[in-house]
Amino acid sequence: MSVGIIMLVHTALGRAEQVARHWAASDCPIVIHVDRSVPAKTYSAFVEALSDVPKLRFCKRHRCEWGTWGLVAASQSASRVMLQEFSEVRHVYLASGSCLPLRPVQELLDYLAARPQTDFIESATTSDVPWTIGGLDEERFTLRFPFSWRKHRYLFDKYVQFQRKIGFRRRIPNGLVPHMGSQWWCLTRQTLSAILEDPERERYDRYFKRVWIPDESYFQTLARQYSRQIESRSLTLSKFDYQGKPHIFYDDHLQLLRRSDCFVARKIWPHANKLYEA
Repeated sequence: MSVGIIMLVHTALGRAEQVARHWAASDCPIVIHVDRSVPAKTYSAFVEALSDVPKLRFCKRHRCEWGTWGLVAASQSASRVMLQEFSEVRHVYLASGSCLPLRPVQELLDYLAARPQTDFIESATTSDVPWTIGGLDEERFTLRFPFSWRKHRYLFDKYVQFQRKIGFRRRIPNGLVPHMGSQWWCLTRQTLSAILEDPERERYDRYFKRVWIPDESYFQTLARQYSRQIESRSLTLSKFDYQGKPHIFYDDHLQLLRRSDCFVARKIWPHANKLYEA
């Protein structure tokens, strides 16, 4: 039994290499997705730097902008490689390049081995979620979002207002109950395979491509279709401010992180040398 680690990387590649080697030292298979916006020369150097790690693969690259489908596509591509290349993997842990393990990797392996059928993914309906921002809770599933919230905020807001004005409402695919939660999950091989191999996947993907922030709802919704047992929580510690932006952990957060019962923390400042060396 093994735990496969997926890393979504877009910056601080030196730190990502350091963390990948940490996972590899415990014989964890690793698949890395590098944002397509990273220059080809930088990407090639990163691949070369990790070429000596035997159980490490890279997957097809996608452009990953916050709030858009690219993050889901990256997770799908990396998951597919993980399941195809490493038959021994029984849980798949999704992390980012700015994540840092908080506890010995063996503790995570033992914890998951004792819970072989459990999926760890925060997954709650919109009525149960108090942390949505911008007034877009249920509407993120019933409106269309073709414009970038960060790059084209004016168009984003105006198009939302227009859809509200004309009473536009998307139809949610039959059988799906939208759920939301942290994008950092740990799924069983069985559940993840069922999501990727679903005969209705093309229809589901087409729908979620126009959902706002789909990386916080795609796997969270579909896991409910297939999981034998869900613990609706993430094994990754992450905190957010009132605008929904992730808190960054610095060296002076060391004691706070040590008190956490999570296995991984995000988001770590790349120059937090004490944290990376602890």
